[in-house]
Amino acid sequence: MVWCGECYTPPQDFRFHHQAPKDEAGFEWKRPGDESRHMQARAGDHLVTPFQCDLCIFRNLKGRNPLPQDRVLMACIRQVNLDALWGRESGTVHATRRSVFQTIQMWNQVGLEPTFPSLGPYPVGDPLGYSVAIAMIVKSREKGRYEDYQQFETIRKVRAAYSNVYMCSVNGVSSLRTLGGESAKFHLNDCPTNSLWFERFTRGCLSRMGQIVKQDMAVSLRVMHAMLQLLEESWSQSRGDERRCMLLANVGAYITIAFCGSFRGPEVFLVDLFGLRKYFEMNPSYEGVDYVVIPLLGRFKGENGLAYHLTPLAAETQSGIKVKLWIKRLLEVRWQQGTRNGPAFVGWDGKPLIASGIEPDVLDLLLKVQERDHELIPKEVNVLEEYGISRSFRRGATSEARARGVKGEDVDLANRWRNYENSKGKKPRQAMKDHYSDIRLMIPALLKFSQAL
Repeated sequence: MVWCGECYTPPQDFRFHHQAPKDEAGFEWKRPGDESRHMQARAGDHLVTPFQCDLCIFRNLKGRNPLPQDRVLMACIRQVNLDALWGRESGTVHATRRSVFQTIQMWNQVGLEPTFPSLGPYPVGDPLGYSVAIAMIVKSREKGRYEDYQQFETIRKVRAAYSNVYMCSVNGVSSLRTLGGESAKFHLNDCPTNSLWFERFTRGCLSRMGQIVKQDMAVSLRVMHAMLQLLEESWSQSRGDERRCMLLANVGAYITIAFCGSFRGPEVFLVDLFGLRKYFEMNPSYEGVDYVVIPLLGRFKGENGLAYHLTPLAAETQSGIKVKLWIKRLLEVRWQQGTRNGPAFVGWDGKPLIASGIEPDVLDLLLKVQERDHELIPKEVNVLEEYGISRSFRRGATSEARARGVKGEDVDLANRWRNYENSKGKKPRQAMKDHYSDIRLMIPALLKFSQAL
């Protein structure tokens, strides 16, 4: 079957999401020439991207001709084919087509037969990864968290899962070849999702769908103080209520550590109770500046095995955030709870806290700040959607530190504390006291970030 580019269009009875440029009011507009983007193929597409017609692909996958009940599968084949073709921009396609035409003319002038290799047919089966591509776009039609379709970052996990299983299969193991030395290696294999066609498909699919990136809104220093003021008021009213005090201590210590330490949300849950109390009782200071040491114990991204990290924070920042006070309160409620070891952040039942255990209380606190002062958090802001403990405190602290003159290298040191300690991925196994001795040499630089807040 032969197709012209303009006739090869998306399926009409089984729709897939197409991204369109929109302004803040939701009005769609396109630049000249974008009307046909992802809406039809182009002459010469088959010269830069492996191509077979829908019927051939169906026969290779199913071993028969399509029936009426195969309508959805045929629509998916058409869409993944179009996505693959749009993995290359129009300029590349047109330039290649023009060069091929000119080359054939040159051969004709000197009497040579064209020697371009055959573009098909392809063998029966699925050596290019069509079945995985089809599964990805079928999943894309499911309702997502923010839109009525799944984001590309979600559907690409289908490819990752297939690749992992393939590498464990007989074919994957037998075809695997490793190249390189000690520090860098390249793994070669025959996995269909590593084919040139699949690479084109993923590029085109991402270009068609686009990406919606929902970054957590930054918690500003003023919002941080408003949150702590609300917590302070609740603390003074909750004396004698152990359960309430435990909740407030968890939230207060969590947000001060996350903000002043520029930690990602999940990292705060790695604070070690024994180490926190040990260094707190040492009452450390440097040149008259009191500080507290935040010990994190756990498995960190990019590291193997358990690691122990110590981060010093100013006991009280320049703007008046009382880090030491909230850590003291956290230690007190843990002592009353009878907890001496393990994670510092636990619930009333003694089980370690996770994000879902504390984020609702943090968001509720932000809602109260919004109700009290619309200047701090405008009323049109959807707090439950825009804020999150994963990044809001880290983004806010980094921005505020830069605004207060903290140098870039000091901001990087605070935000890349793991890299500073973990030189070239090799971390010596030290006792905690030896680890602290090393950290003490860096305290002047490490305190600059939290002091400025």
